[in-house]
Amino acid sequence: MDTKSEDGVLARGSPPVVSTSTLFQSSDADVTFRSSDNVDFRLHKRYLEFATGGFPPANTPSSLGEIVRLSESSTTLEILFQFIYPQRHPSLDKLGFEELLKVAEAAEKYEVFGALTATHLMLREFLYSHSKQVLQFACVHRVAPLVERLAPIMMDTPLSKIKGALILCPSYFVEWSLFREQYLQLSIALAQSRPQHKCDNFNIFTRVVLQKLDKPSNLMMPNLENLFNIRSIGGLENIQVCCATESRKWYHAVRERVAKIPEFTLETMDG
Repeated sequence: MDTKSEDGVLARGSPPVVSTSTLFQSSDADVTFRSSDNVDFRLHKRYLEFATGGFPPANTPSSLGEIVRLSESSTTLEILFQFIYPQRHPSLDKLGFEELLKVAEAAEKYEVFGALTATHLMLREFLYSHSKQVLQFACVHRVAPLVERLAPIMMDTPLSKIKGALILCPSYFVEWSLFREQYLQLSIALAQSRPQHKCDNFNIFTRVVLQKLDKPSNLMMPNLENLFNIRSIGGLENIQVCCATESRKWYHAVRERVAKIPEFTLETMDG
């Protein structure tokens, strides 16, 4: 007979303690799922068929009392299954990144349509703080809108550090590389054709600008104004009108070239 130790833990060989979700315990449910931590969720097949693409149709026969075991935790499933019923969907804005990612992965695995949309939108809140993890998820599941938003954010990240994620979808890898290459080539062109204005202050300004070109993101449209603002360079005194004029001419010339670089998009691709 199984016994408990002094701390109340069941001895080896004891059957696991199973509980039932308080949100999903309907007496007329016709399918029961059990989480990895032994919590049962009693659901209705008709709602699963309507709201998901990853579960058998409602008319699929099953054994009486059959329990379907899932690999996700009860915390993840309790959030996920709320998207199945015709009710107000749960808010995801208080979830940390790791838990949100688990829900997103489960939504992809079981094709829970409402949760797919909600998690993809919420992952946008983590594009800066968890760029590589979101990119990995987006490439695995072909979530093109997330990849599109990450491309400019991760412009300065060497391809060698993210090729593992991008290679999961070769078409994404090619388009990402070509997009980044356009800014790298522009950086090289600017270094080779800088203005020849001779004032000392302008020469200092030119060197500062070229140093910043080691980050191609500085050439993206939102950053150009600050990059070519000679008055934002510390240590320059008594900036002459000719220098300010020359810096604006340089800015407009570069801006015209940047404007010709198309935005990163994967709209025409499968995904």
